Amino acid sequence: MHRSKKILNDPVYGFVGIPDGIVFDIIEHPYFQRLRRIKQTSLTHYVYPGALHTRFHHALGAFHLTNQAIDVLRSKDVDISDEEAEALRIAILLHDIGHGPFSHTLENALIQVHHETLSVLFMQKLNDEFGGKLNLAIQIFLDEYPKRFLNQLVSGQLDMDRMDYLNRDSFFTGVHEGVIGYDRIIKMLAVKDGELVVEEKGFIRSRNS
Repeated sequence: MHRSKKILNDPVYGFVGIPDGIVFDIIEHPYFQRLRRIKQTSLTHYVYPGALHTRFHHALGAFHLTNQAIDVLRSKDVDISDEEAEALRIAILLHDIGHGPFSHTLENALIQVHHETLSVLFMQKLNDEFGGKLNLAIQIFLDEYPKRFLNQLVSGQLDMDRMDYLNRDSFFTGVHEGVIGYDRIIKMLAVKDGELVVEEKGFIRSRNS
């Protein structure tokens, strides 16, 4: 059954498609909408006035890149079921849901709890509200699912979280040192022995190497 999509215009990537169903319902939920009021880079805007982007922007950007990664890996015959793909999208959407005001700056000043611990609590509460539909997403987020590369797309050296914030923070601060070729990296992603890797041709060698 074809699902309609809502379209958002992201300043970094352009149009981002949001499918109908549980993903859209999660984005509409007050827990997720509160991320609109939480700055991605905390107090950085006092030095870089343009750095007013939010965790809401970042979560949607990471979601967008995850969709690209799913398509690339499937094109290389990596087995990702529709159920796993949806769970992965939910996991990346909610990976920062536990952030509070000023993000990392007040993470240990207000409470001595890491935001990922709080993210799991939010996910579990949402899972109760959505009748257990986040079970697989939580397993992937906690790295308790056999296909470890799914967790590595959320939290790892090649994760979509990092891909987005490096480019997004650079875009809004005007500091270009963090800009990476995320599109090329994603196109070169593969899975080897259950682990997320970059194909050899994805590395740029110098003429003397």
